Amino acid sequence: MQMKKEVAKQLKLPAALLIGVAVLFSSSLAMAQAGQLDSTFATRGIFTSGFLGFDNALALQSDGKIVVAGNFFTQGGDDQGGTLVRLNTNGTLDTSFGSGGVVISGFGLFGGLVVSSISIQPDGKILAAARGFNPAFVVGRFSPDGSVDTTFGTAGVSRTLPFNQPVLVNVLALQPDGKILLAGGGFLERLNNSGQVDTTFGINGAAPVISVSPTAIALQGDGKILLTTGLFPRGQAGMVSQAGSISRYTADGALDTSFGVQGQAASVAQASAIALQGDGKIVVAGALTSNLFPPPAGNDTGFGLVRYNSNGSIDTTFGKHGGVITDFGSSAPFAVDFALAIQSNGNIIAAGQAGPRPVDFTFVPSSLALARYTSDGRLDLTFGMGGKVITNLGSNNLAFISATALQSDGNIVVAASSGVPSRLGYIPNYVVARYLGH
Repeated sequence: MQMKKEVAKQLKLPAALLIGVAVLFSSSLAMAQAGQLDSTFATRGIFTSGFLGFDNALALQSDGKIVVAGNFFTQGGDDQGGTLVRLNTNGTLDTSFGSGGVVISGFGLFGGLVVSSISIQPDGKILAAARGFNPAFVVGRFSPDGSVDTTFGTAGVSRTLPFNQPVLVNVLALQPDGKILLAGGGFLERLNNSGQVDTTFGINGAAPVISVSPTAIALQGDGKILLTTGLFPRGQAGMVSQAGSISRYTADGALDTSFGVQGQAASVAQASAIALQGDGKIVVAGALTSNLFPPPAGNDTGFGLVRYNSNGSIDTTFGKHGGVITDFGSSAPFAVDFALAIQSNGNIIAAGQAGPRPVDFTFVPSSLALARYTSDGRLDLTFGMGGKVITNLGSNNLAFISATALQSDGNIVVAASSGVPSRLGYIPNYVVARYLGH
């Protein structure tokens, strides 16, 4: 107290005022807790678009701008094609991109395409993988201003190799040498930077994939390729169960039989996301699934994480026997994680949705959900409430996070969708939110 009085005397301020300022400053610091929405972003931390569509993918530019992608619906419910949206760092639409911040593309084919994965090249060009219901699986490239890059593929679009499986999910990843990996419809394919098939990869450019539903790609420092997959086989009693796996391929597209069991390791339920730690260990996200309820889907009852050693064996030092399951309490007992990121200090962010009833894309309420774990698989109690965050976007909304990314300052950006039932079915709005990372 004597020290505070001396300082106040030197500044010619009353000691009581100085103490009050110190208390206010301390309170402000205490309020800025990791897991809170960043009030400096968009409107109280959340950007909600004025148009209809699913927001599926997210990437951060080197200048901090945010690119999200999915598809676009008219007010009448017509699917107009794949969509790219770019936001400024403060969460406002970047009107220098496309038309008022938005690009709508049929990828040279037709409407009805959904962008499900994007990546940004070092030169700022944007790669977007899109799927349709024909089926179709294409990748397009866009210039930094949102215009089609006609130097890529044919008039800006590259069509993948023929296949016979329906495309449920498609993902892409950009290699350090500029080559492009694509997975979907039962294959893993590589394109040259020009958009042409790289015939030096696999067999004439493609390697067979164990599942028809790849969900995520991660690239190791040695050039090997990790791929997560998910299956939804229907059981004999009509129940739907979920299964997932993680596979590893060599840099030239051969299955790496030194990984797991002949190149493959089992995963928790449907493997939805993958991330590599700095020490080479592998974290995979996938919900704990129960089939205690009737179809059409199994019920996701908690965030699931499993960690593997670099050889594909389970890392039993992580969580409990190598994994961790997180529920969101009695008010939101059904939860599923779709996205994953690892912070610079080793903390793990998982993101998805949680709600009071089974999450199966019917018209039941659900909220955005995040959890943060320490590097050894324990909930980080400094994040949100006991390591968990739930963001309710409306009492009747079906809301979910589909992708997440970490800014250079550690803050967490998520791409999400939120909508309510209507006569047209469930057609949501794009949502982008930013949470404090520390």
